[in-house]
Amino acid sequence: MDKSKIRQLADYAVRQCCDNSENCYWSVSYDELHHHFGVEVTDSNENGKLLEKELRQREEINELIMTEDCIEMTCHLRYCPQCQGDPLSLLSVLGCNFYDDHETEHHHEPANESSDEDETQALSM
Repeated sequence: MDKSKIRQLADYAVRQCCDNSENCYWSVSYDELHHHFGVEVTDSNENGKLLEKELRQREEINELIMTEDCIEMTCHLRYCPQCQGDPLSLLSVLGCNFYDDHETEHHHEPANESSDEDETQALSM
């Protein structure tokens, strides 16, 4: 397959990931690529290897895995417009589940203040 066709496939995959993802993760199936471009791509054929090489060179792509069914990718946050507007989305990308862990926690003591009981426990350890 020629270089321009590989670039077309890579452009499509990157655009799908960056434009449609709400969490910077997207997958494109080999069947989808075949449907849109008429090209046979697998994780083990030459087309797949060339496409993988092209995608790994794209600055938008953070991680890439070629599975037996699809290409799984994450894009860098700055290229994912849907991930930038909502700070909670950023927290979810970082692995912080704000709703479950933080929303119900309203009573916080400052880190530098501790109770006499805490100090007694700390000294007894």
